[in-house]
Amino acid sequence: MMTPSLKGPVWTKITPQTGSSFHEKSQIIPLAGRGTIVGGDVADTEIGRTGRFRTELQSRFASKSVGLVRGGWLPSAIAIQGDSVVLPDRCVVAELDRRLKDGIPKYTGRSDFIDLFADHAIRINPALFALEGDKREHPTAESAKRSLDESVRKLRSALPKAILVADDANGLKGILGLIEDTRSGMDRKQDFLIHLNPRLQSPTAQHRVQSVGNEVVATAKACGLQVRSLVVLAALSLVVVANGKSPAKGLLKFKASYGREEAYNALADLRSLELLMHIFAIWPDHRVILCTADKDLALFWSGIGASNFVRHVGNISFDINAAALFPGVTQEQWRTWLTQ
Repeated sequence: MMTPSLKGPVWTKITPQTGSSFHEKSQIIPLAGRGTIVGGDVADTEIGRTGRFRTELQSRFASKSVGLVRGGWLPSAIAIQGDSVVLPDRCVVAELDRRLKDGIPKYTGRSDFIDLFADHAIRINPALFALEGDKREHPTAESAKRSLDESVRKLRSALPKAILVADDANGLKGILGLIEDTRSGMDRKQDFLIHLNPRLQSPTAQHRVQSVGNEVVATAKACGLQVRSLVVLAALSLVVVANGKSPAKGLLKFKASYGREEAYNALADLRSLELLMHIFAIWPDHRVILCTADKDLALFWSGIGASNFVRHVGNISFDINAAALFPGVTQEQWRTWLTQ
């Protein structure tokens, strides 16, 4: 049986994904939309009326790099809509530089959605590349400028059609401002992670989840961190999810030798999510995509289910899906952690 035939304009919505199908041989992408019915043999359809549909798109393209958006992630090129601005992290810039030259693939290997960036004049802000730095520590003004220049050079080489925004002296000024604005918080979060490293290197036994979770919350309070900050949520998720299967394990990167550099490396990824949420809160109508090749970062973002971003005098608030992030934790225990 045929489905109804639609004619343009057809409005299509692509649903953000929350699973882990990044490297599968084919991508299954859910689509939903509406348009004018012009044909078909499905009963109870009327030609000329507006119809709605749901279907799936199967693609041979890989999604090594994905776009983080409200509600989850999408294959990088599909995440772009209209005047979207893309924020690529260091790994994505490196991947573009490796794959493309003057918008043309350098080799004949498997195609990736990120290759489609070359076909359009997409808007790219290279700030994350410079904000993260290249030495696992707070960038200096000199190193930030060097990183910004490097990212601009690589992006222009790979994507000549791209429109780079905030890639000049004013952009550098904004990056340096972000570095200073987040310095104190990053230092306290480094203390938090270093303190917890011995405790959270190994999975937490089920009978100790409550006590270790309480310790995580107490450590956060001692370091001047809110329980709802992303790094604390990640640590709690690592405690709660059985057998070390939380994406927070790959994010926080706990190991035997763990100092300020290792902690900074983990926090740089979480800071990119914090920046994305601030943008959502301050400019709710702007389409911004955080493009990353970090699977754990994407899964953590999908897992927290962050929504309802609101700005309050320099800070933001947001809702999370506690059930998905903390399986098995009661609402009462969650409220206790938030208020103790």
